[in-house]
Amino acid sequence: MIELRSTRLFLIAATLLAATCAAFADPLEKALLGKWDSTSYTVVQQGKPGESVQMKPGTMVFTYRDDGTWEMEAADEGHTTLNGTYALQGTELILMKPDGSTYEDFNVELKSDGKEIVLRDKRSILTATRIETTP
Repeated sequence: MIELRSTRLFLIAATLLAATCAAFADPLEKALLGKWDSTSYTVVQQGKPGESVQMKPGTMVFTYRDDGTWEMEAADEGHTTLNGTYALQGTELILMKPDGSTYEDFNVELKSDGKEIVLRDKRSILTATRIETTP
């Protein structure tokens, strides 16, 4: 009887904790979810933006899912696909490979009411537009 009551209390506490975490989830994390089509890639040289390349639609599409996974699909000859998990810490987006090593570590900025995302690291600036809100 006591074991059943303890189990029931544990389940209630776990449910309340999960609901509280979901209610206070990071707004940036919610806004990140979906598919993003890369529109431009800018090289950063000596801390300043340099040459920029405009990308055709579908050239490189990133998907961020609510289960903490990401995927990148490229429209190159080999149809390159990369994936893994991600962590969002404030405005820092860390993309990890399936083996847990870091693929990229970006600073994230949302623009145009969440319709555009800018990902910056020390070497580049990648801009993308939202093409789907729920992957």
